[in-house]
Amino acid sequence: MDEAEKGIKKSNSPFGAILTDKKGSIVEVAHNTSKTDCDPTAHAEINLLRKAGKKYKTRVLEEYCLFSNAESCSMCMSAAIKAGITFFYFGAPSEKSMDPYVTVFDLAKKSKRKLHIETGILKKECMEQIKRGRNKLLK
Repeated sequence: MDEAEKGIKKSNSPFGAILTDKKGSIVEVAHNTSKTDCDPTAHAEINLLRKAGKKYKTRVLEEYCLFSNAESCSMCMSAAIKAGITFFYFGAPSEKSMDPYVTVFDLAKKSKRKLHIETGILKKECMEQIKRGRNKLLK
């Protein structure tokens, strides 16, 4: 949520993500920068994967867990799966307005790896933050 707040302050969409090792230590953080970067792929999770890949000089991040204040869109979830991540923890549920509307669970069914997905972590707080962030974008 702290990372999402950084995006909100810069008028980006209200999403943030962190990468931890299996012991829970944070190794990298990122937030959405789509608007400020003029890049439709600059979602929090994509930014996170890019930063971690450069930091560790690898595209394989299977030793890590991804946390986000909302369930990832299909682009971000697919990228995380391609990076080898199998443990996911999300706050707010997928938004019906996503296009395409493909949930993390839809993608998990198609993955060759067994994915561990937990949702609803601080759900109410995450949903309120996202709503507030979106309202700020409309002003």
